[in-house]
Amino acid sequence: MALSVLSQASALNPGSDLWIVPDLEKSQWTAKLDWYLNFQVCKSSRHVSPHLEKYLTDVLRESELNVRTPQKMGTTPLMISSENLLPNKWVVILPWNGDLREWSTRIFEVWSQLKEPSLRVFLPPGQSTGSLQTAWQSHHTVPEFTVVLD
Repeated sequence: MALSVLSQASALNPGSDLWIVPDLEKSQWTAKLDWYLNFQVCKSSRHVSPHLEKYLTDVLRESELNVRTPQKMGTTPLMISSENLLPNKWVVILPWNGDLREWSTRIFEVWSQLKEPSLRVFLPPGQSTGSLQTAWQSHHTVPEFTVVLD
């Protein structure tokens, strides 16, 4: 199986377990999927993590306890379980930084960590399937996924 391009009409059809899309501001597909996902993407982008008060920070430091602070959403992928909402298992929102080679590297990392499920990539506007295929081949020899153009 080679890289295959899906039309806009068949983009939301079953066939891949993992769908990867750019962040909400960069893709009309992400906005459309957000509706099906009950606006979880929009809600997560507005989420503000609570911060620790100075007194509590001082107490933790004095008692030599380590506290992990949560990462900001800016560069961290957001994974949403979508089995009951879409014909797939996961949707991953991967922030688009303007560099297709770096973005494909991050796609490959997420895909590998999930044990290489069937994959569908929703490309950001202005990107071509040929560029993605070239970038992907530097990570994996055989491109076996579907692509949807914006």
